[in-house]
Amino acid sequence: MQRKSLVATWLALVFIALLSSPLNLFSQEVQDADLESPVDTTDSQNFTAKGAGPIYGLTDTELRERLSYLSGCLEFRTNGVVKGYIKTYTIQKTEKARTMLGKRLTYFPLFEQKLKEYGLPTDLKYLSVVESALNPKAVSRVGATGLWQFMPATGSDYGLRTNSAVEDRSNPVKSTDAAARYLKALFNVYHDWALALAAYNSGQGRVDGAIRRAHSRDFWVIQRFLPEETRNYVPAFIAATYICNYYQMHGLNPNNPDMDEQLTSYLKIYDGISFRDISAATGIPYNIIKSLNPGFRRDYVPPTNEGHFVVVPERVMPAFVRYLNSLGSRGYKFDNGNVETGETGDGRYWQAFVNVSQPEHIDQFAQKFGLSGAHLKSWNNLNSNFVNAGTNLKIWHPVYVLKHTPGRIEAPVQDPKKAKKAQIQAAGKTSVGVPASAISSPVVPREEKPRIITYQYHTVRRNESQEDIARQYATSVESLRRLNGVTPFKVGARLKVREQ
Repeated sequence: MQRKSLVATWLALVFIALLSSPLNLFSQEVQDADLESPVDTTDSQNFTAKGAGPIYGLTDTELRERLSYLSGCLEFRTNGVVKGYIKTYTIQKTEKARTMLGKRLTYFPLFEQKLKEYGLPTDLKYLSVVESALNPKAVSRVGATGLWQFMPATGSDYGLRTNSAVEDRSNPVKSTDAAARYLKALFNVYHDWALALAAYNSGQGRVDGAIRRAHSRDFWVIQRFLPEETRNYVPAFIAATYICNYYQMHGLNPNNPDMDEQLTSYLKIYDGISFRDISAATGIPYNIIKSLNPGFRRDYVPPTNEGHFVVVPERVMPAFVRYLNSLGSRGYKFDNGNVETGETGDGRYWQAFVNVSQPEHIDQFAQKFGLSGAHLKSWNNLNSNFVNAGTNLKIWHPVYVLKHTPGRIEAPVQDPKKAKKAQIQAAGKTSVGVPASAISSPVVPREEKPRIITYQYHTVRRNESQEDIARQYATSVESLRRLNGVTPFKVGARLKVREQ
């Protein structure tokens, strides 16, 4: 009896230890988002791979010097834990680090926009690196979900819905807005970003308790009274900030996404619409629409009175708005008044060069063009966060699609005179305009195998209107009419609802 009791106690302790174990630095595809505690790296140790000599050596002096060039919302201290996390990024899990670094180009512009909207430091964007490695589908062992790892209760408090159709904690726009509001509320409590980050991780109760026990409001003093995961949380944030700014120094080449996933825009919509409908209306492949909208569980946007944020490549937003307006239920607007529909480019993007007139931080310079500093660093292979006067920087601009034509052939062979004229026109807007077709060979359309299309069907019942059917399947009446080509729909008719 006593032995059974001891075994039960031991199992309970193991279970509690598993639940409270620190989080794993990078998510698995099943989508664990927890951070594991790194091995404490001593001050005298260079970062070395197991069984190899020193590679990408980083001394204490170099680390402190590099961090001193970064401005942030908290003090960038260095210790063994900070270096341990950097070692994880640069040596132990380099492929996942490259994937995360590529996703910066998709998510950092959105993070910066929302943080500025709430008057918060933009370097808080690195918190999502710690939380989820920029994986919007990440789920922790205890159920925290999304880019910002909201628990269900906290997510609900900040308006994030979870049901069979949507998971707002995985919606990049909604979750980022909620995270900014939550971080602002925590800062208003502590007036210290290190304490606010600690509270974001473990809750205000634990931080308040540590403050009382330590008789201090200094994170580095109270950290010994915090859980291990929270003690490591601010060092992990410092390491994430470091690696996102100095990854080139460690030979990490980001797995950059396609330009359609780098320059994106979002719109709040109220109509039911499937990803297939969005793809057909914009010409964007279905898999990209799905990747940009991970908050929808069934590959469609359900109709709602509150609205859902839908993300698409910026270049096709006019075509998307045009399609939504054709549904006739609401009026939608595309706010970017600088629409380019010119003759240059590869059918998607055109390239220009801009001249830097005075030394400036790259984030501030990028803001002038509606971009993130991460874009300019990636497109120009820059190591520094500052740009010098006289530097020419490459910038990509979208060629806006006002209406998608399915038979459109991209990157036509251009007349040299027209290409030269387009260069001069672009030069009037920037320093030097260079069409993409002038720097790369024209794209020859590939002959694709015909796709076998299958449909989901619905049999019309008595007293069932077209609106009833569209609402039931989260699609539009216009889409039903387009698929079936008949109206009105007769009772007993077998209708195509959407492609499968």
